[in-house]
Amino acid sequence: MYDLVIIGAGPAGLTAGIYAGRSGLNTIILDENQSGGTVNVAPLIENYPGINEIPGVDLARSMTEQAKKYVDIREFSLVESISKSIGGTFEIKTTNDIIDTRYILIATGSSYKTLDCVGVDEFVGRGVSYCAVCDGTFFVKKEVLVIGGGNSAVTEALYLNRIGVKCSLVHRRDKLRCDSQLEKDLHNANIKIYWNTQLKSVNGNDFLEEAVLYNNETGDETKVKVSGIFIAIGYTPNNKLIKDFGISCDDLGYIEVDENMKTSIDGIYAAGDITGGVKQVIVAAGQAAQAVTHISELLLI
Repeated sequence: MYDLVIIGAGPAGLTAGIYAGRSGLNTIILDENQSGGTVNVAPLIENYPGINEIPGVDLARSMTEQAKKYVDIREFSLVESISKSIGGTFEIKTTNDIIDTRYILIATGSSYKTLDCVGVDEFVGRGVSYCAVCDGTFFVKKEVLVIGGGNSAVTEALYLNRIGVKCSLVHRRDKLRCDSQLEKDLHNANIKIYWNTQLKSVNGNDFLEEAVLYNNETGDETKVKVSGIFIAIGYTPNNKLIKDFGISCDDLGYIEVDENMKTSIDGIYAAGDITGGVKQVIVAAGQAAQAVTHISELLLI
């Protein structure tokens, strides 16, 4: 019987493991993939306090090694189901075994919505990015495109413009789907918009050099010299497991939590990108610390 099972080994899950282990909780971390989560694909992280700059894969490796000092991490262990046991505990069925636990922390994160166009996957980390806050400073004084037309895309474009990146917005429709104030801010910043336009492909050698745009009204194609593409068409929460178990989620599918990161079901907590909000490593780590601190206090009662 574990005190705590953490599902997900990204920054939230690893931080939770560190806090749980140091608190003396019998804990295990399960992840269907490699430990580290989406941090593994971040080219460089420059906004994590105390570290000037570090490749995402190195930060993920460092967090994993630290967590392993305190807890067991089982990679490539897919959680297939969660069920309630007699006495208020939980039974977790994985592809490998069945685990009993008093508490669960869900840290399964979210996935970027990507585009099905030529070259995008090939140039991730070499010009294609999903996070302006993470990677924007690499493109100061360079030409980039932001793909999307909602709040996320416009916010990314405004941020890039503010730090000195020469950005344009590419939107497949003739009207933005963002808040009116954001649209005004975009206009005031003189950010160019390619209306009724979609990204068809990206090209380059070692790094991205060119984007091919397709106008879905005229059928015309335009080649644009750019150093970067920021895709901002939203996220998909990794929530299948929790929806099957009946945990309350908001309209977008993110887990709803209280101030202690507790979900709608007693004994189950959530932290990190799966709860929505600002998707940053430091936020995920803070939420995990809050959740495990609360769980530790309950186990002492």
